Formats: sequence, structure tokens, C-alpha cells
Amino acid sequence: MDKIIVITSNIAPYRKMWCEELAKFYDVTIVYTKDHDYERDDRWLQKESETCKIHKLKNDKDLYDPICFDVIDVIRDSKNALIIFDGYGPKTNLLGLLYCKLKGRYSLVNVDGYPTERVKSPFREFVKRIVIGKLCTGFTASGEATKKHLVAYGADPKKIIIHNLSSIKDEEIAEKPFTSEEKKEIRKKLRIETERKIVLGVGRFLPLKRFEDLILAVRKCKSDCELFILGGKPLDEYLELSKDCDRIHYIDFVMPEEVSEYYKASDLFVLPSETDVWGLVLNEAMAQGVPVIASDSVVGAKSLIDGNGMIFKTYDVDELSKDIDLCLREENNKKMSEKSLEIIKEFTIENMVRRQKPYIDTYFGKEKGN
Repeated sequence: MDKIIVITSNIAPYRKMWCEELAKFYDVTIVYTKDHDYERDDRWLQKESETCKIHKLKNDKDLYDPICFDVIDVIRDSKNALIIFDGYGPKTNLLGLLYCKLKGRYSLVNVDGYPTERVKSPFREFVKRIVIGKLCTGFTASGEATKKHLVAYGADPKKIIIHNLSSIKDEEIAEKPFTSEEKKEIRKKLRIETERKIVLGVGRFLPLKRFEDLILAVRKCKSDCELFILGGKPLDEYLELSKDCDRIHYIDFVMPEEVSEYYKASDLFVLPSETDVWGLVLNEAMAQGVPVIASDSVVGAKSLIDGNGMIFKTYDVDELSKDIDLCLREENNKKMSEKSLEIIKEFTIENMVRRQKPYIDTYFGKEKGN
């Protein structure tokens, strides 16, 4: 069986799901560099697989971005394998890309999206152009916006595959939007006692997530709604903002399989980040027929929001508040829910591999489409 080596920083659930889908057709080994991720709870990371081999590179120190020199050994000892780097930014991946370039070795770089910084470093921009335009030989990109970004930095558009990034499988998509009665039953199981509309936010309490904007926006809403933010212990700043308000609730970390129940119980999902290379939580909410709102700094919003929600200007609390009211109106909410399910059917793990497979098979000398 043809071999693929996927080199990544850590093994996120969606990354493992993608690799296991690839493993239906290829011999896949996941090579990773670190056991922790400062942006995520360790319980979220995956280190075992029934269908993929898993190999940890040497990293004696628990660094945010380690450089593991034994990645060269992995590439050198896998002469006939296709090397897929999960991103071009991590130091270990850069070392591997440089080695491949020097040895004339073809590789693919998987690009989930791109940072949307307001202030850019001229030096980093210069290095980025060299890496994307000169070092990388081929790409798998999350969507059209990511492809345009790569081309702007010198990538050959003919060497970019758009695979529609996802963290969900076909079977996880709801057949139809959940009714009010169904949501009430789900809320009972979650011990959520409210008759109001529910606005949901999901993510670690990091400054870049801008949950303070969401809290303030909900406080300004005219709609009869409550906000639930799921993902950890709230910062003191957020507790102060929500003080004396019975519409704001915080839920500690829950495992990925439990999060879907909160999506099902909700009427609207909001991602207010000031930068997000994609925003897979949008995919997950849409898979349960939930309308979505995201800031214009969320790259995934450019591919996922089209008649099923709104994109607001980052930091604009007044605009976000108005958009929440608009999306919670009964007639709008129903149409947007149906639209979310329609759009998300193109964004699944199976579809990612379906789009990648012809290109990968060409690398292994097989006929395209086999």
C-alpha cells in the first residue's frame, strides 16, 4: 500500500479523523512534535489510532514551537512516501521543507487558513514569501480565500488543491433543523433551564477570542435571549462584564462529543475572534442546523457564511448586537438553519479526502480518479 507521512505539531481530533479517512486508501503514519497546546485542554488532543501509525519526534523540552531534528531521519527513511506537512510555520516543518527542497523531494503542505493580523512584520512577510513561493512544492488549502492568500505570496495556483476543511463526518450532519420541542428535550438533558433563545460561543478564554465583545453585544440585544460560553474557566474581566446579568452563563470544558449537544440546543452560534485561521466551530455548529455569525477576521466565514448568518466587522459590538437580533427573528432563523445544513454538506472529512485523492494518486503514478 502506498505510504503517506503526515507531520504535525500535535494531533487534534479533526486531524486524526482526516488521517484515518486517508488510511482507508493509504498506509498513513502521523508524526507529531509535542504533547501540549497552550490554546487547548490536553484532554482534547489525540495520541492513539486504530488505523494510523503514530510516531513522536524527540522533543525533550516542552516548547511552544519545538525544532525536532529527527524529522530529517523520518523523511530520509521514507523514500517512497508522500510527505504532507501540516502547515508551513512550525520550525520542525520548516526544517523538513528545507530538507525536501535540498533533496529535490516533493511534498504537500496542508494549510488550514491564515492569520489576519492588523499589523504585519516586514521581516516575517519577507520570510513567508520565500517559504510559500520557493520552499513549498504543493498545497492542500481549506477554501478559496486560503488559495487566494497563498497565490498572493507566490504559490502556483495549479499546485493548490481546495479540499473544504472540516472537522465533521457525513454521518454527523443533522437531517433537518431541530424543532423547538426537540431543543427543549436536549436542554433538559444538559440541565439548561430557559425558554429564551440561546446564543452559543465555544472556545478557550483567550484574549484573541474576543468573548468580551459577545458578552457586551448580548447585553445590548433586544431579543429575548441568553448567552452560553463553553470552554473553560472565565477570566475575571468576563465575570465583571456579566455581573448582575442573568443572561450570561459560563460552562467549563467538555469533551468534543458532548459539545454537539450544546449546538443542538442552541438557536445561534457566534465566533467573534480578532484572528482565526479558519474557525472549525462554525462547521460544527452548522452541522447541527444552527445559523452562525462570525467576525470578518475569521477566515472560514468567507467560505461558510452565505445566507445562513452574518459577518460583522471585528470589534464592532453594536453591529454584532444588531446581527444577533436579526438572526434570532423566527422567520430568519428557520431559513438560516436550513441554509447551514445545505452548505455544510460540502464540508466533511470524507469530502476532504475525496477531493485530495486524485491528486495524491497522481503522485503515486496511478490514474487520476482511482
